[in-house]
Amino acid sequence: MFILKAMTHKDIVFHNLHDLFKMIDKNSDNQKDNNDFFIIRESHDLDENSYKYPFRTDNGVIMLVTEGEGKIQINLEEISVKKDDIVIFTPNSIIYPAHKDSYIRARGIVFNNSFVQKNIRHMHYINEIIFFSERNTPILHPGLNERETIRFLLDKISLADEQENYYSKDIINHYFNALLLELMVLYRYNDTRTIDSKTSRKKDLINQFLILLSEHSKKERAVEFYAEKLFMSPSYLTRIVKEASGESTRTVITNSVIIEARDLLLNSNLSITQIAEELNFSDQSFFGKFFKKKMKMSPKMFRSKMK
Repeated sequence: MFILKAMTHKDIVFHNLHDLFKMIDKNSDNQKDNNDFFIIRESHDLDENSYKYPFRTDNGVIMLVTEGEGKIQINLEEISVKKDDIVIFTPNSIIYPAHKDSYIRARGIVFNNSFVQKNIRHMHYINEIIFFSERNTPILHPGLNERETIRFLLDKISLADEQENYYSKDIINHYFNALLLELMVLYRYNDTRTIDSKTSRKKDLINQFLILLSEHSKKERAVEFYAEKLFMSPSYLTRIVKEASGESTRTVITNSVIIEARDLLLNSNLSITQIAEELNFSDQSFFGKFFKKKMKMSPKMFRSKMK
């Protein structure tokens, strides 16, 4: 049971995955330790003392509200949540409950970047969800059939995690990808019912840009390349990307290259030199500087630490 209370002016702290585990699971000592993801179950309790301060986390959260209603602040914006809503917290969100007299119960999944890197099949899946949820509403209102599908997928992920058999990781991979696809359907189609055609057109362009990015970012890093593919000027592409994500097009492209680099470092046996060639860098040194500027560590260190 989540007990929500009002925000006070306190310093925003950072909570990593294990901090979050301890906060939402009173029986965490009896459960197996998992660094990548955590299942939120309806039996998890948060009392009024659990959240004394707003916090920022590098985890993503997909949560289906199963009981109650209340308010929560996400990135300092107060959002109302109620039974049957889907709530999405993207990495680096500032999260804080509001209104102590309300509560919710929910089920869902908390996951970190490593889990995404190991399990996702097409990176533009998660990119689309981040784009849609960060600059629009992080709350979705699914219909009965959609809720049952999300509930089914969460159950399958939870069951595979509990069983821990030879195929558990593959099963989790399969259902996590299916979960992201279901959320994309909700964002792409349900959301268009409540927005005007001009906004819908911009979202379509953003979707096309993200798909192009997933297909070409290994080789192409120029804004002009993507603008030409979309039959628009680089300045217009930059403007709509800024509106959607709060980032420049160049930054989004850079992030996509980093995602591809991390994927190759974690999920391939290619050498650093071969990865640099795969990503169209002139040499390993230039790739290393590019990666370290963004990730604050060398490709070699990242592979050693994360794999």
